[in-house]
Amino acid sequence: MIIFWIFTLFVGASAFAFALIALQLGLAWSLVYAIVAMLVCRGVLTLLKRWLILSERIAPENDPDERTLETNRALFWRRMRSLAILFGIYFGVFFLFYGLSPLEAMDALPGVIAAAIPQLAYFLVIMVANFMLFFGAFFIYGRIGRNYVDPGEANYEVKIEDVRGQKSAVEEMRRILTLMEQGRNYVRAGGKRERGVLMVGPPGTGKTMLAKGIASSMHVPIIITSGSSFQGMFLGMDALNVFMTVRAAKSRAKRWGGSIVFIDEFDALGNRRSGMSGGGAGGMGGMFGGGQLGLNTLLVMMDGVDNPGYFKQMGRRMVNITLDGLFLPRQIGVNGSKIKLRVPILRAPRYNILFVGATNRPQVLDEAVVRPGRFGRQIIFRMPTKDDRKDIADLYFAKKRHD
Repeated sequence: MIIFWIFTLFVGASAFAFALIALQLGLAWSLVYAIVAMLVCRGVLTLLKRWLILSERIAPENDPDERTLETNRALFWRRMRSLAILFGIYFGVFFLFYGLSPLEAMDALPGVIAAAIPQLAYFLVIMVANFMLFFGAFFIYGRIGRNYVDPGEANYEVKIEDVRGQKSAVEEMRRILTLMEQGRNYVRAGGKRERGVLMVGPPGTGKTMLAKGIASSMHVPIIITSGSSFQGMFLGMDALNVFMTVRAAKSRAKRWGGSIVFIDEFDALGNRRSGMSGGGAGGMGGMFGGGQLGLNTLLVMMDGVDNPGYFKQMGRRMVNITLDGLFLPRQIGVNGSKIKLRVPILRAPRYNILFVGATNRPQVLDEAVVRPGRFGRQIIFRMPTKDDRKDIADLYFAKKRHD
């Protein structure tokens, strides 16, 4: 509203005259005093306008950008109001109990902060120690079932070509892995990366063996684990284990250009959710595990694996809110070109992560797991035929001396 700016200019002129004549601060400091007074005045008017909008006394802005701008300004000045209240309490306590003026209380502030830092550090140490005493053993136990294999470290003595009797399944997996290795070029060409692949077949048909062959043959790291390794005694441990596994996969994908997460016996993690407690397949909810938090966390992280990250988004938001709250323009024109004065929208990092699950009970998997975009692509492992068994026998006989 233009009337807000007119009133703000009037307050600024009055503050400048007051600082120059009454306080005798000089020209430069009087100008600073007036600018601060204008910012505070405009901030108070922003809070007033936001209150009028929320109470439906006036209509909000029609332009989405203007609405975002006003919301950011109101949020910034709410924080400034909270900070002012905090300082008011600080000055009031020192005045009532110690008889110190605001200037004397301000001089004592560094000493108060220096005395509070050791107490805060002690509190944080106690919190971390309590957390490790309660969850540390379960967290370490959860890591036992996961094997982190970097390129060149696999010693399974199995290659992809050693998986016999499943020619179509191996060829399809090769195509997926080739697209994964191409990674960025495939996306630039308009393709979409496979997020998850599910290997389905009876026990003993080569699903786990193919995963070992991938670990020995691929030039990307692989995390080999099982669905049961995510389970924990207490509720929430399965979600924490899933989070740490995906976090490790992101770290390795950033370092090596891609990573694979292989989950054997995937039905132990992805079984169908049912019941009010969230436990599936007879699982017991409550404090002692049995819920489906691990599955929920896995599905959410698969959908949001390419997010920029919480701290980056928070930093961008804080910078933009502060600049909006100080009423700085969002862009300026220089020599006919426009320069933006805000942090642009962050691009999500392209984590090249492939989740591979193996199960012999696909009928118990949750519907949300097998939908396209998650584990929608299935590779079928069938029972080997007579020719397949002969091929398998030839492989093993070729490695042994025989008559």
